[in-house]
Amino acid sequence: MGETFLPWALLIVYASVIVFLAWRNRRRATDIESFSVGSRRVPPFFVGLTLAANMTSVATFVINPGLIHAYGWSGVVGYGLAAPLGIFIGLVVTSKRFRRVGDKFTVLTVPQWLGERYGDRRLTVFFALASMLQISFLVLIVTALVLVLMSVLQIGMWAALLMVVIFTFGYILFGGASLHVWSNSVQALTMLAVAVILVFSGAAIFGDGLAGVFGQLDAVAPHYGSMTNPDSLLFRDLFEVVVANFIIGLAIIMQPHIISKSLYLRSERDVNTYLVTAMVAGTVFTSVMLVGLYARISLGGDLPPDRVVATYIASSFAPGLRAFIMLGVLAAGFSTLEGVILALSTIFGNDFYGTLARARGVNPELLQGQLLRVGRVFLVVLAPITLFLSYRQIVAPSLSVAIFAQNGVYGLFAATFAPVLFGIFSKRTSAPLAFAAAASALAVHFGMYYGGITQYHNNPAVPAAFALVISTLVMGVGVALSRPDE
Repeated sequence: MGETFLPWALLIVYASVIVFLAWRNRRRATDIESFSVGSRRVPPFFVGLTLAANMTSVATFVINPGLIHAYGWSGVVGYGLAAPLGIFIGLVVTSKRFRRVGDKFTVLTVPQWLGERYGDRRLTVFFALASMLQISFLVLIVTALVLVLMSVLQIGMWAALLMVVIFTFGYILFGGASLHVWSNSVQALTMLAVAVILVFSGAAIFGDGLAGVFGQLDAVAPHYGSMTNPDSLLFRDLFEVVVANFIIGLAIIMQPHIISKSLYLRSERDVNTYLVTAMVAGTVFTSVMLVGLYARISLGGDLPPDRVVATYIASSFAPGLRAFIMLGVLAAGFSTLEGVILALSTIFGNDFYGTLARARGVNPELLQGQLLRVGRVFLVVLAPITLFLSYRQIVAPSLSVAIFAQNGVYGLFAATFAPVLFGIFSKRTSAPLAFAAAASALAVHFGMYYGGITQYHNNPAVPAAFALVISTLVMGVGVALSRPDE
């Protein structure tokens, strides 16, 4: 029996379960609302698992450990402590109020929420277009999944690419949000088991306690065991490691496939269960980043960041365990891939096409039947785009696909953060202020990154942090100067 038999067998079982769930839920996605948020009858525990899986993704299981492998403990502090702290605080502060406004206007997405909250549908169209930046995150997930499949199943790049893209886009095309919540719950439970296995796989390095661990890290390279690594591209000082990543964590929740999860809940009293579940599971998932340190100690430093975890899995576990770990990594990728695909499809159909159609005076009953079809057609077009961009990142990455993805999605949630925040907590804000804040965020983020402004420009977290602060100031000053009755 070859080493690839068990991975193939588990993959076939996993795919069969997902196909069954898609078939079972195919008739529930009858319109754009049921397709995007489901029936709202799923228990909050499972919605919380879905949120945790979506927040984590294959970036946590595969891509970020590769960057930690390259740069050391500073990466654990930035990605594993500062960013999650920001995420959890952001979720606690915003979830109930975001859901409350969403229920008031019966919204499905973040762009629609913004348009309804500010009473200006042009904002809906603007943020729908800005949300397409999330395609860069799709590329990260697909790339990571392909690298794992190539290593564990021992197949070629194009075979793995086609498997990932066709399978995932296909089952979301038919199942929608009801499938997404249940499939994510299955995936999250698998991810929890695999996360525990991966975290304990490096238990040997803790034999001499924390002092022994940091002694081993310090022996790897100068600054490798320190909170900051001046020789890195991403963790050079405390501002990059702690401040920028904490700010990014706060803003990460503004991604359409994350903050919109609160709209899946039936009532506000479900929110606490949903948040506790998400934060506990998310903490376990985030611990997987330690694998980057394990791999550096056991395998050395001669590995491209995006291939570190796949190599570690292939070289450190017996075939049976390797197959199960592969399944958990795939679950981490597919769970977030589903969420992003679903969000983008709904945003294009409901927010972009639907808003323009309503402005043209299209009959509401006729339009309601069109929205789901348009969203599904969008997925058919998005699939080959994702395929091509993922291929480019596999054959010619710039350090890591993480940089490509961060540059896109960080720009999106830097633009979204202030309008959502002030939309939740301020009654004196306005649509022009929301647009000014979002436009300034995009200008600062991409201006710093592509303009090479400051020594930090090549770390997308830093331009995004500056963009977020400036856009928040723009909106805050505007609200402070506005009249109470405006």
